[in-house]
Amino acid sequence: MANGNRSNSSSNSLREFSDDFRIGTATFTIVLILATVFGNGLVVVAFSRFARIRTVTNYFVVSLACSDLCVALFSIPVWVAYLLTGPVWVFGADLSRVWTMVDILIGTASIMNLMAISFDRVLSIMTTMRYSVIMTPRRAIFIICCVWIYSSCMATASFFLFAKRIFNLVATIMCFCVPLLVIITAYSIILKVALYHVKQIHATTPAQYPRSHCNFLRELKAAKTLGVVVGAFVVCWLPFVVINIIYSLCEQQHCLLVNPQVILVTKWMHYGNSMINPIIYTAMNNDFRKAFKTLIFASDATLEDEIP
Repeated sequence: MANGNRSNSSSNSLREFSDDFRIGTATFTIVLILATVFGNGLVVVAFSRFARIRTVTNYFVVSLACSDLCVALFSIPVWVAYLLTGPVWVFGADLSRVWTMVDILIGTASIMNLMAISFDRVLSIMTTMRYSVIMTPRRAIFIICCVWIYSSCMATASFFLFAKRIFNLVATIMCFCVPLLVIITAYSIILKVALYHVKQIHATTPAQYPRSHCNFLRELKAAKTLGVVVGAFVVCWLPFVVINIIYSLCEQQHCLLVNPQVILVTKWMHYGNSMINPIIYTAMNNDFRKAFKTLIFASDATLEDEIP
């Protein structure tokens, strides 16, 4: 999201990366790329093959998986190529600017997809009986298009404002801080509504549950899964965002005091987030878990197998 190449200036203070570092980086990267492509590829394939997976909420999940696939196929390979040849950037200024632009596009798309998911979950919790009428697949696709258009605009702006330090700060605020505030607000609303419904449910017997309670419990389960996805995103991205804010506000000579190894770790953390989401789906979402087992082991589908 924010300018990943800001870290290069600190890394350049190192004369060279050690051979052990290069070997460890290459090995870790191969595992990370393969796991990210495999896991997020399963999400996309499961969505396309199984009718039960094709809920409106999972439209946003697939959009998130696509952004994670882009991380594995473009962002990480360029980053590891730098680590293997660095700490001096040897690939030219043009590739640096393009890589940074795509990095911002992908990172912005990830958090904007999470913001769209949080909005979708609030809507489903607060309008349980009317949710399917309000949030249709067509409207979900429209929202996803808006997410990627916004992300593309931010990425394009970064290409032309590459050297402006203030843009890095503005991009961090617009692409991380504001969406994160919206997400936290959304899940606070979900928690408040959940507590109210739990009290209502405890006051009735199972035979007395209204249909709205049953629908609410189903929607709440989906919200829990996506809440964990959001939590993992924040943990993985926040250190990197803090580093970018430091670079945006401090003088260059003071920024050099930031440990280059810390910067590298924060970069790997936010790239590693792209691998985590499918693991969360497998652990917490029964439909995705069954679909993944079916796809991996080619077993008889427990979900309706419907190939469009």
